[in-house]
Amino acid sequence: MEIFSVIVAVSLTMFLFSSLSSMLVELINRRLNTRSRKLNNMLHTFYEEELKPYAKNDEQGAADKFVRNMDKKDSKEQISTLDFMRGLAQTDIGYQIYTSIEKDAQYFFDDIAYRFEEFGERYSEYYRQHARKVNIWVSIFLAFAMNINLITIVDSLQYRNGVSESLVAKAQTLVQETHNPDTSANLQSMLAEINSLQIPYGWPKQPFIDNEAKPFDLEAYVMAFRDSILMGVEQFGLGWLIWIVTTLVTGMLIGLGSPFWFDVLKRLFSFSKVANIMFSANKNIAKDSQPQQQAPEPWQVFQHSIQAREAQQTLLENIKSSQNKSDS
Repeated sequence: MEIFSVIVAVSLTMFLFSSLSSMLVELINRRLNTRSRKLNNMLHTFYEEELKPYAKNDEQGAADKFVRNMDKKDSKEQISTLDFMRGLAQTDIGYQIYTSIEKDAQYFFDDIAYRFEEFGERYSEYYRQHARKVNIWVSIFLAFAMNINLITIVDSLQYRNGVSESLVAKAQTLVQETHNPDTSANLQSMLAEINSLQIPYGWPKQPFIDNEAKPFDLEAYVMAFRDSILMGVEQFGLGWLIWIVTTLVTGMLIGLGSPFWFDVLKRLFSFSKVANIMFSANKNIAKDSQPQQQAPEPWQVFQHSIQAREAQQTLLENIKSSQNKSDS
């Protein structure tokens, strides 16, 4: 077995399990509504530090009201600078500041947009670090729960015919077809793909639990898990310490993330001259196909939203006055 093929096959295996771990982390984040809560915390902090000093009336709960106005459905996971400026113009404090310094408003709100971007970068970096830690812990748990062991995988690639070839072919297809790994698949489809490639993982299937045992007999399931570990260690020829250490290392490798392993696969195949030409051609096509559009300035977005707000207020006042005239 060529060393290059083994490295490619192992890298693809780590990529697939990393994708599986990322899906689990994403499910956890959605379940806990992590991104939305982080965004609300950022908006709350930004109001307290940057906008509150300019508020005319420091009413109680103003920060919470500001956050609700920016995220009315409490479902946003991220907000761009332009969306923030557009939403700020619709808030009371944004309109108060604008009417107070109308002549110099552009300089003030350009600075607000710049500081919001700084806040966003700071919170994004914090969230990325937090996500990396969670991903590593989930990956380690996944490695132990599913018995994903690097030594077992390498050993299987050496002695099971056809497994490494199918993995290398899959890796080559993956690298050639896309520059970014597909994250739209679900857990079930990812597990099905891993099983179809015959990647070795899991525990030996044995009838450890007595059929007459109670369905929720916790002791029976604990004994079954213990016996499966003992049989797994015995079957793979690993001592307890070696198995624990290598499985821990495997989990940490999985925790590096699917983008890391996808980049490893690209670098491995970049040794091929054909792959280099193909990548450069695809990049040029992708760059040429993207239209060049100039994004509006934050001040323009804010000013447009202010004009829209004033137009709405004028319309409502006209409707109210016409109703009063008709009633009289």
